[in-house]
Amino acid sequence: MRNKFFLAILIFTLILNISLPVYAAPSINTNGDPHVGAQTVLSVSEIPAGGSAEWSITPTGLNPARFSLRAGGRECSFIPLDTKPINVSAIIYDRSGNVLNDLEYIVKPAEFKIKISVENNDPVVLWDSVKRSNRVLDKNILMAKHPIKLRAELVPGFDSEHNFKWTADPATGITSAENDIISITRNETGESEIYVTAFNSTGTKLGTGSSTIKITLPLQTFEASNREREAYNSWTKAQELWNAKNYAEAVKLATNATKLSPRDEEINNGFKLMSTNFNRFTRATKLRQEAKEQDSKGLLDEALKNLRSAQIIWPVDDGEENISIAEKKVDDRRILLQKAEWLRDKGAAYDKESMFEDALECYAQSVALVPSDAITDRMNRIRARLVKISDADKYAGEGITLEREGKLQEALEHYGASLVSNPDAGLRAHIEELQSVIKRREDQSRILYREGMEFQRRGNNTEALKRYRESLNLWETENAVRRANDLGKNIKLGSDVVLRSPEDFGIGTKNDAVKIVQEADKLYSENKISEAIALYKKAQSISPSKDVKEWLDQLEKNVAENEAVNSANEIIKQANNLYRNGKLKEAIELYKKSLEIHRDSRIEEFIKANSK
Repeated sequence: MRNKFFLAILIFTLILNISLPVYAAPSINTNGDPHVGAQTVLSVSEIPAGGSAEWSITPTGLNPARFSLRAGGRECSFIPLDTKPINVSAIIYDRSGNVLNDLEYIVKPAEFKIKISVENNDPVVLWDSVKRSNRVLDKNILMAKHPIKLRAELVPGFDSEHNFKWTADPATGITSAENDIISITRNETGESEIYVTAFNSTGTKLGTGSSTIKITLPLQTFEASNREREAYNSWTKAQELWNAKNYAEAVKLATNATKLSPRDEEINNGFKLMSTNFNRFTRATKLRQEAKEQDSKGLLDEALKNLRSAQIIWPVDDGEENISIAEKKVDDRRILLQKAEWLRDKGAAYDKESMFEDALECYAQSVALVPSDAITDRMNRIRARLVKISDADKYAGEGITLEREGKLQEALEHYGASLVSNPDAGLRAHIEELQSVIKRREDQSRILYREGMEFQRRGNNTEALKRYRESLNLWETENAVRRANDLGKNIKLGSDVVLRSPEDFGIGTKNDAVKIVQEADKLYSENKISEAIALYKKAQSISPSKDVKEWLDQLEKNVAENEAVNSANEIIKQANNLYRNGKLKEAIELYKKSLEIHRDSRIEEFIKANSK
């Protein structure tokens, strides 16, 4: 009706040839994208001077307190309570009250998005045992059993008062929550599902959000790193104390370092050397104390002997000066024979410490002063011993080279020649061990040779050739060489065929086992756990070791534990999806299934709380 009236006035005006003012078409504009719970402002543009707007809004169920007019009626504002569309109309009047336009506008509120981010997360620092320095991990690497701070942020921003309600999956604990900031922890590695809902000051829901926080670093790795760092720091301090001649405290700290990191080769080798030197220092100190007591009793010769021995075992800055003082005390009652005896005693001390060259020099000076058949005979025996030691070292070195080349029989012959020149219990034990290895290799070689013959009899020449060559790997015989050469003329083994070596049959020396353990340690340091375990087992089959056995058991236990945790986490992830979708019963069944694989107290508490 109003439009018809306006049209009639316009036609009448044209008839009278009366000019009316021309206005731009009004329109309704918003102050930005409307969001639930946030004030939305609508304004009408291009209202002529003196004009006004009459606003109406549907549905009319909005709280009147949330609807208001501003700017003399040119603007209206309200707060949407949900995402349902809101119809807004505005009738535009000129200053005379005539209707200029009737505008319609639909407001489509949207919920705020919520961004969840890790807040102020201190990067994890691990100890690099190779470089001997701290290694800062990527800040995105998060650690189990460690507080992780998260922050929620509305997108776009919301300036008015608002608060957040947080929840998490059953395996994740919320340790503290302060509106937009929370702290979470997770006992095991895996993914933490975090959910948050925002409300304004009147309780209107502004929006929801979720995030998956990946926790990849087990606490055990961090604790092991700390122990290795502490071990190295203790070892460094021990070296400083040792250089400062505080030997007892140095050994105490070094002992603690080896307990913290028993597999650190540098620390353990250094500790062995420090312990040996400390024993020498202790022995020398005891000798000096005895010398002091002997001096007080007038036993000058015995005191001088102990001082000299102590200086050889562990030289000190004032050691020679104290020896000179002791010598001066007995000079008045010593004759040339006594001086020769002193040189003999000094030589005997060198001799006792196996410092033969120094002993010979002392003995030679003694004999030059006072000839002595006994001392001359001793010198001749030392020279002969030195020759034998030199020959023994030569034969032993050649034996080691031959053993490395796999020529075990020739190595035995050289080791035997070394024993003739210089009896050595360690070398004798190694010879016995090598003899046992040779016998076992010969026996296993014969077994493989017979297997090859059986395969050849059945017409399986490929397997027969493989057995003959494996037999040759263990011990070479003419028959195995002949049969392998005959078959090898017509049969070629593929490049993927792996021939077994003596170690694969558990045959080898303790040194072989040590080398395999070293290779396994290297694989372990490169995080190649499965390959390392295989080598540790091979070393154990050759030469069982309690330390390697304990370490191997721990590794296999860790691998099994990690596999159980990963399997349980996969099931928990499926359960989390069911839980988010409102399927609580199905989720609980999956949570129970995960407990069969790996126990988690938080999952148990969740099931208990939601099964009533």
